[in-house]
Amino acid sequence: MLAKSIKTAAVAAVALSLSSAAFAAERQVGQYSPFPEKTEELGQAMQMVFKTLNHSSRAYEHEVNDALVKMTLGHIQFAKDHGLLKEVVLEEIRVQSPMLLRVAKMIKKSGDKELALKAVFEQTTCHFQLVLDTEMQPGVRRYVFPFTRVLEQTTRMGQHDLTGEEIYNVWLKPRFEKYGDVLGVPLVVDPWDPETKIITVRIKGFEQVSAR
Repeated sequence: MLAKSIKTAAVAAVALSLSSAAFAAERQVGQYSPFPEKTEELGQAMQMVFKTLNHSSRAYEHEVNDALVKMTLGHIQFAKDHGLLKEVVLEEIRVQSPMLLRVAKMIKKSGDKELALKAVFEQTTCHFQLVLDTEMQPGVRRYVFPFTRVLEQTTRMGQHDLTGEEIYNVWLKPRFEKYGDVLGVPLVVDPWDPETKIITVRIKGFEQVSAR
């Protein structure tokens, strides 16, 4: 019963948000929705967010990307334990290559190197479901390393023996560099900063393409 109430409230909140957007745009309420016929799915998504943020734990406060963070850490830990870190990065590049190669053709045709960062950061759920907030500037993307909160707990409990800097060196930095290789646009990752844990990815020698 409680779950149903939460779900109903979530749907109502989404509907209210959409109605507000309709008024702001001077549209008649009920005639506008960016997600036609997906009210039920939106309600389920909001219910999941509510349950995650409301989850009581003595260990730490959960964030909505918790499951993906833990699965990624398990993925990296398995590769480390079996001496497959280089291989797992190459496999990830292989899986992403069809999308990356398509964008590479668009970059070659248009000369717009910014498309490389858009392909890696904005247009793939692989990034924006793992990283909740990314700063976007021409030729640069920045975000806070997403694994710290969970990693502190899992290393304490003996689930992982990884460090943030290790993940940066063996998994994160190599992936971005190899993405750049496939895209034909060199990507440079700033050195690991143990204080801020901010990850900065740049297009090497970036110059903005003038609007035509």
